[in-house]
Amino acid sequence: MRTNLLRRRLTRLAVTAAAVPVTLLPLSAAPAASAAAAPTFTRIDGAAADAAGLKPTVDAFRGLLGNPDNGSTPGSQPAGRREINWDGTPDAQAAPNALPRDFFNTTVPRGAVFSTAAGNRFQVSADTDNPTHTPVRFGNINTQYPGIFGTFSPQRLFTPVGTNQMSITFFSPGTHTPATVKGFGAVFTDVDKADTTKIELYDRWGARLWWHAVPKGTTASKSLSFLGVKTDAEIYEVRITTGNAPLSSTNTDTSTRDVVVMDDFVYGEPTALS
Repeated sequence: MRTNLLRRRLTRLAVTAAAVPVTLLPLSAAPAASAAAAPTFTRIDGAAADAAGLKPTVDAFRGLLGNPDNGSTPGSQPAGRREINWDGTPDAQAAPNALPRDFFNTTVPRGAVFSTAAGNRFQVSADTDNPTHTPVRFGNINTQYPGIFGTFSPQRLFTPVGTNQMSITFFSPGTHTPATVKGFGAVFTDVDKADTTKIELYDRWGARLWWHAVPKGTTASKSLSFLGVKTDAEIYEVRITTGNAPLSSTNTDTSTRDVVVMDDFVYGEPTALS
């Protein structure tokens, strides 16, 4: 009798255990690996009334990117940065003439190629001793401009033509091998509004990595502004918006129209894509 009672209890336990659902975790439910860390961005910006006032800001960004300035050395270098100050541009490639979009990669190998959606036209302003006596600081386009634009590194400035938006893509200097950089900065002149001039950074797949507005100038005209950023992300393309109107014979600087051009570019050493 005691044996029969034990058998009935064991049967009830077996039935109860079978009624409890059991969930087996698939292998894919294991904890996922930690997501890759988001890229970091270190911004340096500022504005001043003249070149002497802005120089400490630009120098701080140069120091952030690191030495040396590799100038026009062909090929990607192991460290340092590149700069374009426009001042060595020959008269034949300056106003009233156009600057070839790839001049600072093929002729002067600094790894930067420019483009726009308005015909890929660019111009570097004339200097004071140009053979055609073209007015300086884009006075050939509008007689107002020499009075409102200042220079960081005299005497030439830079602008896209027919638009106020442009892009820069990077190459191993002097080659057609695409490259990326780890930082970019530029000097702007006569930024009158706080939200119209900006720099945007994009990766090789067209995703925007970062953007920021360029600081408003400190004076009504000839002021200089700088915006630069260093990152551990790979910058494939830089897009720049200068003011809210392109240079033209009719586009004067007014309370609502902000006409802006650029001076020095400072950027990380272009590294060939692997």
